[in-house]
Amino acid sequence: MKPKAAGAVLTAAALGLAGCGFALPAASVPAGRAVDWRAEPVQEATERTLFVLPTRRGDVQVRPRAAFDVSAVVAAAEPYSFDDGAFLSPVDLVLTWGELPAAPYRDRVSYYQLTRYYFWRTRDAGLDLRYIATHSANMHMIPSTRNLVRALAHVGSGDRVRVRGLLVDVEAADGFRWQTSLSRDDTGPGACELVWVEELQRGSRLYR
Repeated sequence: MKPKAAGAVLTAAALGLAGCGFALPAASVPAGRAVDWRAEPVQEATERTLFVLPTRRGDVQVRPRAAFDVSAVVAAAEPYSFDDGAFLSPVDLVLTWGELPAAPYRDRVSYYQLTRYYFWRTRDAGLDLRYIATHSANMHMIPSTRNLVRALAHVGSGDRVRVRGLLVDVEAADGFRWQTSLSRDDTGPGACELVWVEELQRGSRLYR
């Protein structure tokens, strides 16, 4: 098992996440190319600087740590409305890439989420357990627009997605802090990626 625990422009994008916003459809355009979930996530240095995001809990400082681009197949999705981080991140996605979405891993590994963690398990001792651990991750999604709030609400298991944005640390005036992982190899508390989502591709549709 492995538990693993994003420009500036938004106001209430990720904020007021419960309610009718989740039920509304999201606007999209054709994506142009298929999601290549076999590729490794791309993490690069960023020159983006700290910005302030207004939320229902007051202003939150968002500190970009890296540019991030991941293509994957969703193994599990869990919405959050009432936990401490729900005012920023309304959904966690367990993403799998490389060989994991294909046989033999696909049918022999199961995933589930609990309280912002995820767990995987398999009964097949012949599988490369290290590979499973380094090619799957639970990522906390912070949508940067209201349209992305809606789009992320409809992402589910089996969806092929591409998520582009930033890995970020956040800090609120009331003492709330949340830091991102910068590695796909870590495990345990603090190992989840905190993703400021600026673009989401789901199948053949692109959302911003």
